Amino acid sequence: MKRTFALLLTFALLLTAACAFASCGEEGDTSSATSSSATSSTAGTSSSASSSAASSSDASSAASSSAASSAASSDASSGEGAAPTFLNNFLSFGPVDTKVTATSENSVRLTGIDGGLAEGAIVLYTPDCEETPTADELADFAVALFDFDHSAFGYVKTGFQAVGQATDLEVPDDGFAVAAHKSQDVYVKRLESLEEKKTTVFPHGLHLPVLDYTVKKATASPTIDGTFNESEWSAYRIDDVDAENDLWSYDQFDKNDYYATGRYYVTYDDEYLYLCVVVSSPYHYCPIAKDKANDMWQYECIQVKVSAEAPDGEYILENFDHVSNNKAVSDGVLHAYGFAANDQNETCFYETGKITTFPGIAGCSRDDSAQQTVYEVGFPWSELELTPEAGLRLGLSFSINSTNAEDFTNGVFKNIIYRCGGGVIGRNDWSKIPVITLS
Repeated sequence: MKRTFALLLTFALLLTAACAFASCGEEGDTSSATSSSATSSTAGTSSSASSSAASSSDASSAASSSAASSAASSDASSGEGAAPTFLNNFLSFGPVDTKVTATSENSVRLTGIDGGLAEGAIVLYTPDCEETPTADELADFAVALFDFDHSAFGYVKTGFQAVGQATDLEVPDDGFAVAAHKSQDVYVKRLESLEEKKTTVFPHGLHLPVLDYTVKKATASPTIDGTFNESEWSAYRIDDVDAENDLWSYDQFDKNDYYATGRYYVTYDDEYLYLCVVVSSPYHYCPIAKDKANDMWQYECIQVKVSAEAPDGEYILENFDHVSNNKAVSDGVLHAYGFAANDQNETCFYETGKITTFPGIAGCSRDDSAQQTVYEVGFPWSELELTPEAGLRLGLSFSINSTNAEDFTNGVFKNIIYRCGGGVIGRNDWSKIPVITLS
């Protein structure tokens, strides 16, 4: 009898342990699902004004960053095989969504960039990759190709090879490719289902070197007064802004009605980094007061981002995502500004971020008869805590806000921006800021 009772007791203990083990497994699955669906409580911004609000919420940003890190560590491959280690980088599809995260339903996570392949991997390849995979290496991978389409002002899918059909990988000259292992069936299906040459794709945390440029030192410092002097600036012209330039996006304008254009100049001396933007437009609407300058983003102005760290460097590529990580702003690395000539033709400016009082110099003016607005700015090196010398690399980006009176009444915003927002408008992905190198 005692022996029978002992056997029954042992069996009961084993059954209890098995149930406890199964219960732990369910809790783990539930935790993973919750973490994977977590989204940032800090939205990305479409203006420097809202950037200011976000940058003041350090606790919220920290919580969002923690949630994103938790999701990254718990997310596993969606099919059989080993769980990969995901990067912060990911792709998202469709219209701009400032709250999109790596675990959103319209996203594809990445395990590597220009790296080798392994079971469970999802690797993005750039045109700079020195050694791309062969057909044999891609036997268990699906491959999607993406090109920049200027008519869509974004990257679109231009080809797809199913698992077992991939050829030697050739990365588009102005785009990228993604190889996804067959075990990542959810992500493979997302890549396959994208409409070719239609749905735009945004690569989060990927620097676009096509934007980068070199800046000459000024032989004579320009006068910052809002009056454009060709002799002062002509040697430092960087580029023209128009709808034919692949580096600039007019996607907020009515199709083929790209009436605002511009040109811009950048130089420096031992005290300042200088920017001059000359905008040609039949409209100019900026009904703000000088003491309400941070309202200018709604009207016609320029918004500027300056990064004291190179946007293709380790710091920014680790802290590029304003949605879940506002560290670059709170550390004082990323500086956000606005400059405008108001309707009284007064120079208006503001700064948001760790520093909220602009210590530089600015001159802005509007000439209605010439249909031209001039923005001249000097950013002090002392604020950026940088010493200007040949070879120094940092980030400089701007947008041209072109919302006129009729647009404002209709609730329409028109901004001309660098490719993928340039780190200024939209998702505020700091890695999209152009790198400038001092010569």
